[in-house]
Amino acid sequence: MIGVYTIGTFCWEPGIRENLFNELNYLVNEGIKLDLSEDQAGKYHWLNCALADGSGERRPKGENFLRAYLANIITDLLLNQLTKALMDQMLKNRYHYFDPGISRIITENAYADLNRLYKASNGEQNLLRHQTIYKIVDQYLLDNSRLDLEGFFRFRLKSYFHEVTEALEAAVNRFLAEEEYQQFVELLRHFVKLQDSKIEEVELLVKSPAEIYMLDEIGHPVLPSQIDSLATDSEGEWDYEDWLLGALITIAPQKIFLHMQERPEV
Repeated sequence: MIGVYTIGTFCWEPGIRENLFNELNYLVNEGIKLDLSEDQAGKYHWLNCALADGSGERRPKGENFLRAYLANIITDLLLNQLTKALMDQMLKNRYHYFDPGISRIITENAYADLNRLYKASNGEQNLLRHQTIYKIVDQYLLDNSRLDLEGFFRFRLKSYFHEVTEALEAAVNRFLAEEEYQQFVELLRHFVKLQDSKIEEVELLVKSPAEIYMLDEIGHPVLPSQIDSLATDSEGEWDYEDWLLGALITIAPQKIFLHMQERPEV
């Protein structure tokens, strides 16, 4: 058994340091005497944790307790602060042009999505994930006294690291799609402002892509021949939502009343 452990990380934020020392002080309060010290090599920080001399008969029990407790602390770090820190680092490396505020939003969204997947089954999957990683950490500490958190995350937790990467990429893609959509909407708004309104009100009824009714304020059909032509003459699948958007922009009504069985993207 090993009674001396060294935990290293690039992510030595005040919150992580304080959390680690608070957790380890719990062992001290439980009567397990510890020697704690810190080292720094460049940007890398090391926490040295060892059973104090003079433990006597309690030493074997203390070594087991220390390893198990450290494994639990490290598991929590890996699943929380380290996950967010690595997401931030991956964003900086791959999307360096993102504003820090945007990166923070994307990280929070990705982290929330990742945890939402595990909490979907009443927390059972989340507990299983913690237990699985805990066992890997505990087994590692049984044979090794030195643990590099970032390296351990990337190379010992490959499955979880892959999930983190996928969640981050999905959050980035969702952000970019939303940004593109908002730019498109702003372009449409600008275009519509330049248009002269050709009709006061439009009642739009969509029962299906092949059954569309566009009526003016007194119930007369609007552009029926164009709708019939597109519905019958188009090759392949008819993108009626694109047509609707184009038609509405063309006539630029002051008010639009939508009657649809399903909510379309348009």
